[in-house]
Amino acid sequence: CTFDQSFAFGATLKMAERGSRSPEQPHGNYLSVWLTDVSGPSPVPKFLFEAMEKITEKILLERGTPKTNKLEQIKTLNLSRMALKSEDLPVLLLSKLCSLEQLDLSGNMLQKIPKGLHLPGLKTLNCSDNEMEDVLSLEALSNIEELKLEDNMYLTVNDEHKVIFLLPKLRKFNGKDIRSTANHIRHGSTEILSKRVIGVWEQSFNLPNTVEAKGLAAVEKSFVEAACTQIKYGPSSLSDYTRWRVEMIAKEYVKSLVGEEEDTPPAKISKEPVSLKPLHVLQCHSRQDNPDDFKTQLWSCAFEPPLAECADDSRWARTVATCGGESLCVINCESGHVLKKYKVPEEEFFTLAWSTVQMSRSSGLTRPCNILAAGGKRGLVKLIHPRANLAFGEFRASRRAISILCFSSSNTSFLFTGTYENKIILWDIGALDEDYNFTVSKLLILETSSTPLHLSLLPSSPDKHLFSGCDNGLLVYDVQLSKNKLKRNEEMEIVFPVYKKKDKKNSYRTIDGMSFLSEEIVASKSHMQGSIYLWSWRETRGSWNSRKKEVPAVILAELQWSSYGYVACGDEQGRLWMYHITDSMKEHFKSGRTVSATEVLQWPSPVRAGKGALQGSSINSIAMDPDLQYLVALTEKNMAVIWKRQCR
Repeated sequence: CTFDQSFAFGATLKMAERGSRSPEQPHGNYLSVWLTDVSGPSPVPKFLFEAMEKITEKILLERGTPKTNKLEQIKTLNLSRMALKSEDLPVLLLSKLCSLEQLDLSGNMLQKIPKGLHLPGLKTLNCSDNEMEDVLSLEALSNIEELKLEDNMYLTVNDEHKVIFLLPKLRKFNGKDIRSTANHIRHGSTEILSKRVIGVWEQSFNLPNTVEAKGLAAVEKSFVEAACTQIKYGPSSLSDYTRWRVEMIAKEYVKSLVGEEEDTPPAKISKEPVSLKPLHVLQCHSRQDNPDDFKTQLWSCAFEPPLAECADDSRWARTVATCGGESLCVINCESGHVLKKYKVPEEEFFTLAWSTVQMSRSSGLTRPCNILAAGGKRGLVKLIHPRANLAFGEFRASRRAISILCFSSSNTSFLFTGTYENKIILWDIGALDEDYNFTVSKLLILETSSTPLHLSLLPSSPDKHLFSGCDNGLLVYDVQLSKNKLKRNEEMEIVFPVYKKKDKKNSYRTIDGMSFLSEEIVASKSHMQGSIYLWSWRETRGSWNSRKKEVPAVILAELQWSSYGYVACGDEQGRLWMYHITDSMKEHFKSGRTVSATEVLQWPSPVRAGKGALQGSSINSIAMDPDLQYLVALTEKNMAVIWKRQCR
């Protein structure tokens, strides 16, 4: 009707009283809009619709736990059966729930998750009994581990596969453990489809001579259409999912060919070198607590990853774990106090590694906890939760000694163990339940020709390549689980100029130090080399001929030694050689010059009562915290030296 007829619009804003509404009808602010017939003797409102502001801060606080007056502290939220539609979810308000771990949206009318919703801590989501149509909207909630989408009548098996692919940490779907299925969807089928997509390109397509946006777009469109038409995989019921993945892979492949992948921005480099002063010299690994024990060798140290839940506990700020002899120690760097000490008689610990894993709670939620893995001559991996003062498990990794441990940064329950059997094994220790139960599974066996001494994962893609510095060279392995092969040999061996100095006494092939300084720059040194190489992984890989195993390292610089940011290396006299890699230094890369150390930190010469000054000894291991506030160096004579950054 038009307004000049016998009807008029009216509106009023009402505040809903909680006690006056039925339990089924959610309470909140609402706007009533009606038509009124003014032609008769008494106007009668004719109700048209009611648009409610259904989610308010008050409602979130009432429906969330634990009970609090701050949205940031809510961990569990129940918004089920509120007749919510997607547009009823206020993105900005919900995104304040930065600690939210469990969200129940079941029994509503949601068609999708609204764009821009950011819930970084969300682990469990229940969207069952809704009207979901768009599962791609779930991709933003990338940390979800448990998801329910039952009773959404518009979703198909294709949508289920999309969800499993898009959520890399998802392990339970509609109440079922999907880890083996997810591994095939994310890796196995992806590898097969990728090979077929590349086959279509190589058979019929080429990049245009001049890579202009218009011409490239036309080639990409034709290529994607051809790939989607030609590639058939899996049952017909999954044809929609297969086409979706093929299209995605094809576009990514074209992008990789023209080099449009965005490079990771370089880390900011301090313009001024730091100054470090000795703070503590500790002798905490003595056998039988003997103060005269200067024979126990200390082998490995690592800083504990930051944990938000314990940020206010000053005792655990800047903690470092050290191992040697039969003990492990966890030390507060500032105070020098040994917070925890763990002993295993007749063991000799050679290596340790930290990781942050998820632990279940009785409420059904999970929480992160930092665990420590350690191994040594007995071939057993010990698992410890230092903050709980608990050694909760062990498993046998080898019949011989364990030389090195390394957790994956992308899959924090994945643990690489290097052993004196000349093998590197990848294990999955899974998540912990509330009683610290866990299940270990073996995922990969990598064959080495000598003992692995150092392990590093490629920072930009830790699930693709593993670097192993061994007793007889530096090897690179393909560790993608999409390859259906349990046992593997190295993909390539990186060779260095120092190998040409081989003589009867030394082959210079023992890699006794290795670390990534950025996404693509590696520092490494050989035993008795007398210098440290900085080399480019990207350029080295680019020069690799896949028909040959060996590939020469593309050397960027050679650092003088007796290691972007800081490089540190210990020597046989207890000194630390520090290199401050700046932008101006990069101009000399590839110039052939040897780069001198920025500073050489002398052995602090600690004094023992009645013993005099203690002489320096070889540094076996060093570690720096991410902000370079502390540096820890371990010696072969049972001394741990902690250095602290000084204000200039």
